Amino acid sequence: MSRKKFDELVPVFTAAYHQIQEERLQKKEIKKRPRGGPQGVLSDPEKRLFFILYYLKTYPTFDVLGFHFDLSAGHAHDAVEASLPILKRGLENLNVFPIRTLDNVKNFNQVIEKYDEIIIDGLEVPCVRPSDNERQEDRYSGKKKRHTIKALAISDQNKRIIYLSQIFGGRTHDYTMMKNAFDPEKPWFFQVTLRADLGFLGADKDYGCLADIRLPHKKPRKSKNNPSPELTQEQKNENRAHASLRIAVEHAIGGMKRFHCLTHRIRNQSASMIDHFFGLSAGLWNFSIA
Repeated sequence: MSRKKFDELVPVFTAAYHQIQEERLQKKEIKKRPRGGPQGVLSDPEKRLFFILYYLKTYPTFDVLGFHFDLSAGHAHDAVEASLPILKRGLENLNVFPIRTLDNVKNFNQVIEKYDEIIIDGLEVPCVRPSDNERQEDRYSGKKKRHTIKALAISDQNKRIIYLSQIFGGRTHDYTMMKNAFDPEKPWFFQVTLRADLGFLGADKDYGCLADIRLPHKKPRKSKNNPSPELTQEQKNENRAHASLRIAVEHAIGGMKRFHCLTHRIRNQSASMIDHFFGLSAGLWNFSIA
């Protein structure tokens, strides 16, 4: 993040901090706003913003994070948990945080009404092997014998992430995530063109003939009648054109993965913190290209 972008984010982060403090005061979670007394190393909102961005970017252990900011590991953990919702609120106030839940088709159409075309793809992030047997089975991807966490991302042609689903275990297929997030029985994608890869094969049929879902051509299966199956030159050209338009979502996901919390193996076991990693990485990417 450039210094200019950081300076733009400081007042937004500060305002979000005061909003959350005011809400806590009204809910009687705290009796009064903190005033006076000894000032901590993260007392200034600018320092707290740098602290949480540094954590998301480098993803150190809490021991290392505390060492860099003159905190104990426990205090570093508490500061991270307190700062993540503040950053999320600030990005929501800037209207760069992606939609995470869709209540109904009408709300979805309102979100995408200004787009002619959107692109969908799966995002997969490595994680440590869970000790819980049920969670371990859910997150075992089978690829390279590793455990992963996945989510579904939708972007526009300008690489802005419009929608990011809730997290799934690594064993969940991309198309299964899509069907969980977008019920095929409802009229999704009737007002916009949706582009996808072959990981979503069958979506053009399952979502109805009126849904405008575009997939690349699949190479035919080998058979006795067709021992050397090949796509026609026209189909190959159409696949290249489709890939050149679909590449925007790959770049958007790559932008999210500039933050090491989504490239290094996720060590955290808290579902809410992992969810923040996905959402904030997308929001900060949208903010950087805004």
